[in-house]
Parts: sequence; C-alpha cells; structure tokens
Amino acid sequence: MKVRSRNLSIWAGGLVISLFFFMNILSSSGSGMGLFKRYFPFVAKDYPPTPIPTATPTPTATPISPTPVGPVGGSFTALVVDPNQSQTILAGSYVSGVYKTYNQGDTWYRQNAGLGNLKIQSLAYHPYNSNIVYAGTYEGGLYKSINGGTSWSASNGGVLGNHIVYDIEIDPNNPNVIYAATRINVGAGDYNNLRGYLYKSTNAGASWSLLLTGDAFSTLDYFYDIDVNPLNSSELYLTAHSHGFYKSTDAGVSFTPINNGVNDLSARSFALDSAYPGLVYGAVWHDDAVYRTWNSGYSWANSRTGLPTNTAVFRLYVDPFGGTQKRVFACTYGNGLYSTDNFAQSWTSRGLAGQRLYDFVVANGSPQRWFAATESNGVFRTNAGSSSWSNIMGDLRLNAVTAIVRDDLSGVMYVGIYGKGVYAIDSSGLNWMELTEDLADKSVIDLAFYQGRMHILTESSLYYKEDDRWLPIELPTIEVENGTADLDLLSEKVGLPSEVLSVHLEQAQVSLGLTSKDLTPVIPIRLFAENDNLYVGTITNGLFMRVANNWLQVGLDGKSIIDFAVDSQIRELFAVACDTTDVCGVFQLKDDQWSVLQLTLQNLTVNKLLETDNGLLAATSLGIYRIDPDNQQWILMGGQAKNILSITATRECLMAAAGKGFVLQSSDCGESWQEISLEDWHYQSIGFLGDQGDLLFLGSQETGAIILPLK
Repeated sequence: MKVRSRNLSIWAGGLVISLFFFMNILSSSGSGMGLFKRYFPFVAKDYPPTPIPTATPTPTATPISPTPVGPVGGSFTALVVDPNQSQTILAGSYVSGVYKTYNQGDTWYRQNAGLGNLKIQSLAYHPYNSNIVYAGTYEGGLYKSINGGTSWSASNGGVLGNHIVYDIEIDPNNPNVIYAATRINVGAGDYNNLRGYLYKSTNAGASWSLLLTGDAFSTLDYFYDIDVNPLNSSELYLTAHSHGFYKSTDAGVSFTPINNGVNDLSARSFALDSAYPGLVYGAVWHDDAVYRTWNSGYSWANSRTGLPTNTAVFRLYVDPFGGTQKRVFACTYGNGLYSTDNFAQSWTSRGLAGQRLYDFVVANGSPQRWFAATESNGVFRTNAGSSSWSNIMGDLRLNAVTAIVRDDLSGVMYVGIYGKGVYAIDSSGLNWMELTEDLADKSVIDLAFYQGRMHILTESSLYYKEDDRWLPIELPTIEVENGTADLDLLSEKVGLPSEVLSVHLEQAQVSLGLTSKDLTPVIPIRLFAENDNLYVGTITNGLFMRVANNWLQVGLDGKSIIDFAVDSQIRELFAVACDTTDVCGVFQLKDDQWSVLQLTLQNLTVNKLLETDNGLLAATSLGIYRIDPDNQQWILMGGQAKNILSITATRECLMAAAGKGFVLQSSDCGESWQEISLEDWHYQSIGFLGDQGDLLFLGSQETGAIILPLK
C-alpha cells in the first residue's frame, strides 16, 4: 500500500468526499446510526437476579468476521441450465470456481468441494441426469460431479491434468460419449506454441483417447469448440483457432476442412439447428463475424448484416425451445448480445452494449429467461425478448483489487478494481463512490498521486483527472519485437488468462489508432510517483520516467518491474525486477546506476517493498524482511517460511501483512506477530482504515475486498 501526504488543494478534495460520505450516513436514518446497525448488531444478554460467585473462566478468542465490501461483479466463462429444473443454473467463474443458483440467480452458492483448480473454463450437464455435471478448468483438466455440483472429483484419465478445457460436448444420443477440446502451452510465454488436443471418452470420463492434435495443420493450432450433430452422432464439427472449420463424419476418427467460402479462418464457435438438417452457423473472431451453411459445411456464406464493424463473436447459441425457425444468439466480445430470427440474414441488438460476453443460455418457463455471462461484470438476466437486463450477482464480489492509495490527511482511501474502475471509500470502508463513471477504460492495474492529481494506470493507457474529465497520457513506445510478451505477471495480478489480456492489448491498439508496424506501446504493470518524478514499470522493458511530457527509459531494460520503493532516510530508489528466465532481484539506484542487492537466501522471491520509518521492508516468499542496503543484510522480522503477498504499516508502529488465506498483524513495529486465518484467497492489497488502526482493508485477486476488524 502507498501512503502519501498531499497538498492543501488535494486535502480539500478529500475532505469534500469525506463530507459526502458523512451526509450519506446521516440521510440513511436521520440519526446518523442507521447504516452502522447492519454491521454492528446489538447482542442482548440475560443476567441472573442474584449474582452467584463462580470461578473466572478462561477467556476465549473472539471470532473475527470480515465484511465483504465493494462493487459486485466477476468474470464468468460458462453457464448451464439443469435439464430437469430450469430454476437451477450453474455458473463458472474464471478465478473462484463454480456457483449454483436454485432460483435463476436471485441467490448463489459456491460449489467447490473437491475442485483442485478454481479457474473454470467450461461446464456441461448430462442431457437428462441432473446429478451429473462436468467442469473444465484452465490448466487443471476436467472434473466430474455425480451430485449436481455439491462435490467434484478429477476425471482426467491420466492425460488431461494440465490442460485448458475449452469445451465439453456430451453426445445427446449416448451420454457416455464425451468430447473435450483442450490446449496446453508447449513453449512458455510464446503464443505461437499453443497446441490443441481433441479427446474422446466412451465411458463418461473415466478414460480418454486422443483423436486430434494441433500438429495436424500447416502451423501449430488449437481448438475452441466441438459439436455433435444431434441428428447423427457420427457427425462432428470442430473450430480451429487459426485454421477455420473442420468436420468429421466418422465420430472423430478423421477430420477434413470445410472452409469453402470462408475468408476469415479465426474460427470460434458452431451452432447447429436440429430443425433443418445441414443448417449450421459458424462464428469467427475477426470482422466477418458469422458464416452460415445449408449443406453441412460444403459451402458457406458470410452472414453478418446488422452486426457492428470489427465485431468479434465468441460464441453462438441456438434457442433450444424455438420452433421450426429457431432464434440464434451471438455473444460478441465488446458489443453485447445479438440475435437473428431469419436464418442470419440480419442481426438485431439484444442489449448489454459494450459488454464482453463469454456465454449465454435460455431457461424455459413462464416467463422464459435469458442469461449472459460477461467479463468483469458477472451474470445478467432478462425476460425473453427484452433488452432490459439486470445484474444478478447478489453479494458476489469476484474482481481483482489491484491498487490501494490512502490519503492520510483526509482519511479517504482510493481503490483500483480491475474491470470496475476506481473508487473512493471512507474510513469505515463501507461507503464507496466511483470516480471513473465517465471513463470507459476500467482495466485498472495501479494508482498514484503525481503533481497533485490522481493518476490511473490501465493495461493500455495512463489517465489523470483535470476538472471533471479524465485525460489520457500515451504510454511509452518501443520497437516491435518478434514473438509475444509473457503476460503471466499481469494475468496473476488481474485474474484473467494471458491470451485474454493479449486480445485486450490488440483491441486497444485499434481503438487508440496505433497503427505503426515499427512501434508498439509497452505493457505496463506498476505506477509509482516520487517527489516530482512519475515512473511506469513495464513487462520485459524495464523502467520509464516521465520527463517534459515524454518518456525516458531509465534502466533495468529487459526486466519486468514488480514493485518500487524509496528509502526516506537515504532518498534512494529501489525496485524489484525479474528477467525473462524468472531470475529476480532487488535493485538499488545509486549515483544514477542500478546495482543488485546480494541476497543471502536462495529461492527467495520478493513480492512487495515498503518504505517505513524503520527502514525498507520486503514481503517475500519466505517471510517479512528488513533490508539493510549498506551492509547487504536481510533481517527476518516475521512470517517465517510464509509467502507474503502484501504489507502495510503506520507511523504508530502498526503493521500488517497478508498472503493466501491469512493475515499477520503487529502492534510493536514487527517485534511480535499475530496470525488470523481467512478464506483461502490471494490477498494482494492491504491497508489500514481510519486513524485508530482497528480496521484493515484487504483486497484479493479472486473475491474483491473485505474489511477486517482488529482487536
């Protein structure tokens, strides 16, 4: 967490926000206490009429209950409706597992027992047995439940354990036959080394046989979607990421290309209309968007009329309850939902403009309802035919908290949440006000105050606020290099897969008009302000400093910048940086030269640096250390052998640090520590609220933010 004193004008701005929160509290009940009754309930006690002396009991620890706070949302990749009960729906989150609703989204329940990987990529219900459901994960293979998702067990057959399972297709005529379209990365950090696999099981997932790999093409490729023709189980349709549409007529023994008339081979999805044998729709990622065939793929015609320019279609879906002319839906990546009622001769917007859609389902009933899974903003619902959608996340806050900056003069804390924007919160942590309502780019990865203004770093730009407008600052540019950047560091921070972030960056270059073939923006990951200097830390391109409205590369080229700090006693800059082989170190800028501090411990990874009155602290994979740069010493302070992801401190010697599923707190400058166990999430952001140090703000990668009362 970064703590910064600010000038009077900025303090005044913070005071206005504080007064706004105070007025909201007063208006909630007229007495000023209505809001707090929800969080501090009165507990009645019964006392005996005549006291009876008893032995003093041994005190027991008071349980500490965190309060979830912040905006609802999350990235959901998959939706499936119970085949026997349309009120029951399963939803897959990319970072926090499977959720189940029994009332079409009014309430949700987490269903993760037995899941060894919570990054859900696909879901599939048995066609008529509600107890059997399959979940495909991101690099964790496939899981099966035989009790409707209450518990799960791996169903990898010894071959799928490290695979990304993009699609699970169950043969509707023989549910023991299952197909899985998967992928692995055979070359770390290089998206040219992504190999696809198509597997088949004939015993409901107990074992798998390999049908096809991405080596079968002229260049390595992978698969997104596999579909079984419900009228003929031997007929399969397969989308290849960059080689178009493929078909099998022998239940997967062989596949042949079916791209006659297809000019865009970035295939993503199929939809088959069982009312018309031979009628198939195919989705592509680039601007051609949708193709249609009436003859089972022997020839195709582009069918994108009504779709916006540059539409990328992620998934197609045929209304299973339609009649002889079934409605077809297109989930677009950034343009919301579209549908066609005339065999794709034209498309009509169905709302959710601007949303990136991953999946869509129809639940039958009265009324019939539509459900859409989105990136960052959760699950939406509407009655069939309506374009008025409601977010149905309830209390689910599943976005990554990526940054915290606290104004210690006004007590206002500013929080960056990836996909949701920037918020100001008061000292209780319960009242939030969005500051980025007018900013379309909400992919926030860091915050800093520079020259009296809040600056927001997103994955593709830098913004500052002037009057009531957010103004952009272009990021530094570098020469285009061969290959692709390793986005794993950014992926870990924001809670989205690297290939999705790569798509974001590609789309940003188009929207920003960056058409140069020789230059490309850097990929940022950290923002840091020190006195009159503003720094951007990048992935693999080192550190840049803002100088006279330009960017200057100031060292650590070829490295990714993990964190910064300034030692207030010696006024020197420190940075955590890693090279492309993941060899990392702490570097010190002294006399305009960077030098690495020698580590005395091997296998130690530094996650965060923190400047304090007692010196420079490091949150590491082996505990909390105080760094003595002059003597090249690392002194263990606490949390031995624990992976510390975040750390904070106050001038009153209060300290706190957090990792996966725990918090450490100290009230004596780190001489002793108390551990508090939490849910098993990665708490990557931390800070004290208010002036008393009795409330702790924790931001996770997977489940938003919580407020933790401290004793």
